[in-house]
Amino acid sequence: VEENNSRGADYQGIEIKCKQAKAGNARGGKINLFQQVPEWSQKLSGMERLKLIGKQEIDGTYSCHSQVTALPNNLGLRLALKEIDQRIDLLKDSEEVGYWLYDVLQKRLLEKHSRAVFIKASVRNGKDKIQFRYDELIYCERPSIERFIDLVKTRDIVFEFVMAERNGKVRNHGYPWRLGRDELLDSLFGFQIQLRNKTQDH
Repeated sequence: VEENNSRGADYQGIEIKCKQAKAGNARGGKINLFQQVPEWSQKLSGMERLKLIGKQEIDGTYSCHSQVTALPNNLGLRLALKEIDQRIDLLKDSEEVGYWLYDVLQKRLLEKHSRAVFIKASVRNGKDKIQFRYDELIYCERPSIERFIDLVKTRDIVFEFVMAERNGKVRNHGYPWRLGRDELLDSLFGFQIQLRNKTQDH
């Protein structure tokens, strides 16, 4: 299965996440869950929005490479959960920039991760190609929006902007929601089982 940006799961309804195993006790990186653009509060051009949420660099261009959580970051961006309205607001200081309805996030979560496998692989360079050994595989089912929201509250699920001005245009790498680390899979999914670990024979 080639790397892709499909809105659905990778293989027969199962999302496949594979990454390189870290040496020793090093923590792995964040896990991409899905991409979902917010409902914007204002009709702005891409450049106008980048200037609103981002910062100006030394060369005069604007960028926004920013992790957004329930606490304000260095750009004044934060997530505000409104449980009565069943939505998550995106704020710039005290101004609402956009929002996500719980229903929309739940649909994307189930669309992408109703069933998922999370794989870690050791990597080495062979003579003619890179070789992989699949050391760990965890199978998960039954994610829920309630678990998702709880992890947003604890800042263990984050939203990210990856936008920058290039040659007068906005280059945008999407709107990812990401889980902080592997150890939190059991907090997002109602069912989890490890089918392979690195102590087993290969």
